[in-house]
Amino acid sequence: MIALGLHSHFSLMQATASPRALCSRARQLGYTTVALTDVNNLYGLWPFLAACSEEGLTPIIGAEVRTETQRLFCLVKDRTGYRNLCRLLSKRHCHPAFDLPTVLVDHHEGLVLLAPEEKLLTHCREIGADTVAALVGQPDQHTSRLRQTARQGGIGAVAMDAIFFLAPEDYPAYRLLRAMDTNSSLCRLPEMETVTAAAYFSSPAELARRFALWPECLSQALLIAERCAFRTPFTGLTMPPWEEDEKNPAAYLRRSAYEGAGLRYGSPLPPAVTTRLDHELAIIATMNFSSYFLVVRDIVGPVARTCGRGSGAASLVAYCLGITNVCPIRYNLYFERFLNPGRTDPPDIDIDFAWDEREGVLASVLQRFGCRAAMVANHVALQPRMAIRETAKVFGIPGGEISRITRKLPWIWRSEADEDGYLACLQNLPQLRGVDFSGPWPEILRLAARISGSPRYLSVHPGGVIITPAPTTEYVPVQRAPKGVPIIQWDKDGAEAAGLVKIDLLGNRSLGVIRDAIHRVRENGTAFSEQGWQPEDDPATQGTVAQGLTMGCFYIESPAMRLLQQRAARGDFEHLVIHSSIIRPAANEFIREYLRRLHGAPWQPLHPLVAGVLDDTYGIMVYQEDVSRVAVQFGFSHADADRLRKIMSKKDKKKQLKDYQRQFFESAAERGVA
Repeated sequence: MIALGLHSHFSLMQATASPRALCSRARQLGYTTVALTDVNNLYGLWPFLAACSEEGLTPIIGAEVRTETQRLFCLVKDRTGYRNLCRLLSKRHCHPAFDLPTVLVDHHEGLVLLAPEEKLLTHCREIGADTVAALVGQPDQHTSRLRQTARQGGIGAVAMDAIFFLAPEDYPAYRLLRAMDTNSSLCRLPEMETVTAAAYFSSPAELARRFALWPECLSQALLIAERCAFRTPFTGLTMPPWEEDEKNPAAYLRRSAYEGAGLRYGSPLPPAVTTRLDHELAIIATMNFSSYFLVVRDIVGPVARTCGRGSGAASLVAYCLGITNVCPIRYNLYFERFLNPGRTDPPDIDIDFAWDEREGVLASVLQRFGCRAAMVANHVALQPRMAIRETAKVFGIPGGEISRITRKLPWIWRSEADEDGYLACLQNLPQLRGVDFSGPWPEILRLAARISGSPRYLSVHPGGVIITPAPTTEYVPVQRAPKGVPIIQWDKDGAEAAGLVKIDLLGNRSLGVIRDAIHRVRENGTAFSEQGWQPEDDPATQGTVAQGLTMGCFYIESPAMRLLQQRAARGDFEHLVIHSSIIRPAANEFIREYLRRLHGAPWQPLHPLVAGVLDDTYGIMVYQEDVSRVAVQFGFSHADADRLRKIMSKKDKKKQLKDYQRQFFESAAERGVA
């Protein structure tokens, strides 16, 4: 059975259910194929595809393109259709004078168009589009006329629902979202701003009963599903293009890396440098990542002071290109965390710029690449505090009474309770004990729990930029953020799932301070060269750090960090990195053990297999890559070891970790480890 016309909560403030909840409900109702058609967007594409895979459903990719006066369900048949849908949605968001019939003339190929209106149905047939009449809801005067028009034009008609919530009991939550979206109270919510209470996810039997007089309209859904066989928009990674020497970026990268190595290490190059450079360059070339490094180098090159960080700091190639400024050989950084032949997700280099230069760098990148560059979006969700405030506002509660409760809530607060347990959770918070939750408040809190976590709007990622070989609108719909920059419709997780390589261009005040300090030194007549400069080796600086006198120093100025520095009495860079990594919530036991070992207490490695792996951190797994290194010693490939590291950092890790646990235990047993 096929369900068409599903809307998830990514139809912002117009539907209540997540893609996961929709797919779970579809499986329970007996559907085998589902089409997600969120309004004017593909925001939820990747959660939808993941949920379909988990539930064993066949997905149909699509969207409902809607204007003030018209609507059209667009389902993807093939790759051409996917590209046309992306272009169609991009124009809907970026062109103020968007006219749906006009745009369809150039962008209907590869799509099945389900038209719920006679005028648009006729137009789609006239332009030669694959068109079907969409009989939405139930047989009535409108659908009867539409079916008749379709028959006269030799067009099929399909019985379908436009689904905006899971079940009838979700209708109040749906109306709540519509009232919030239209800045209305519940009692004054215009009827034209809502769908009917019948827009829930009905069973195949119920749909068949409604359209029993038109059986050919029920079987039409199967024919549509057969045409819409496109499942995967992307395979592999989409690398940013480097156009200076398109034919052989790998050779150009090799020359550039060795030239940079000469500046970093002098001539002749130490054997350790050439060995590692050759190793990294071979992996980079094999994985076709050469253009990525060259594009990032070009972005960084014109800027006087940058800081490349993230896992990319483990790359000697990045260091030799001037992208990063920490020697990965000196500090024994693990390149395979950044890149290994089995890695399927995009690499990660974060670039910090001085806070007052970052906007200029970003503008330069967007101008240079034009329609082939856009920023990544953030999907901003209703957090519990805001959900309670906005729900109470819709109920007409005075602002003072709302603030009386919401200002006492923690800024970051999560509740695992269901709707009925939400009130109890709030009442148990110490700061809310004794607060009167009578009157409409129980209902307000129940509904707030229902909508908490729903996406509300899109914002701009702090610095994530994607650059594509062809116009970005061929890969993902693009829209304009309020600040004017182009943004893709996916957040960082969606971009990663699609294989769109994200480059993070971030602002950092400390870099501006360092830049200005060096400028003042030179301005005052002191000759100063940064070539070969090793500020971390300065004895006076190390003494200051060892005393915990680091107020105003980015990343190491918290009270806990300064206290750890004092207790360790070490100010060298290697120990500073350990301290800034180990000082995490719930790590007190390991901090005490680290300090004991640091000050001379004897210790043994966890096992002889990892004896040399954790020596730098006194036998304690401090860094994420320590997990990967240990796993490799127990027989994991570098790719599996890196996936294990990544999964451990995710929220929904329990299910995925079981497979790795089994693999680790089996590998341990093969090596005679208890």
